[in-house]
Amino acid sequence: MRSFAAALLGMTAFAAHAQTPVTFLDYHTTVPAGWTARAPSSSSRLAEYNVSGGAEVVVYFFGKQQGGNVEANLTRWRGQFSTPDGSKVPETVMRDSSGSFPITIAEFRGTYRRGVGMGSADSVRTGQTLDAAIVETPHGTLFIQLFGPSAGVAAEKDKFVRFVKELR
Repeated sequence: MRSFAAALLGMTAFAAHAQTPVTFLDYHTTVPAGWTARAPSSSSRLAEYNVSGGAEVVVYFFGKQQGGNVEANLTRWRGQFSTPDGSKVPETVMRDSSGSFPITIAEFRGTYRRGVGMGSADSVRTGQTLDAAIVETPHGTLFIQLFGPSAGVAAEKDKFVRFVKELR
């Protein structure tokens, strides 16, 4: 017979593999299997998830008319990355208006100085990728970011894009 602790461990393992519906600003999507929710660390964060490979997902909402426009955010995120030789930071920007709302998804790779402004010295990480989605809803703009070590982000990218595009 299994112990109570073993039964709980089994339920936790099952929960980590189950997909969970979630709502942001009255819009619904499904949290992919393997993403583990954690308590948001600030009031501007609607959700935070730990994902494979040391990567993280954060869903931000700053208010109905807050957070800046698409181009300002792309410029800011681009400025948080650098390359060792000073060359242009690898980036991809994809715009999609086929779903419920306009979505811009950008990817930046290189050395990442995460944070507002220049960030602290301990916020600088090499070999990083940021996949950031700007979801322009009638209730306000959602900013959804997948970031961390490049291999971890690459492993979660398809799940991330599905998570964002399934918002309805």
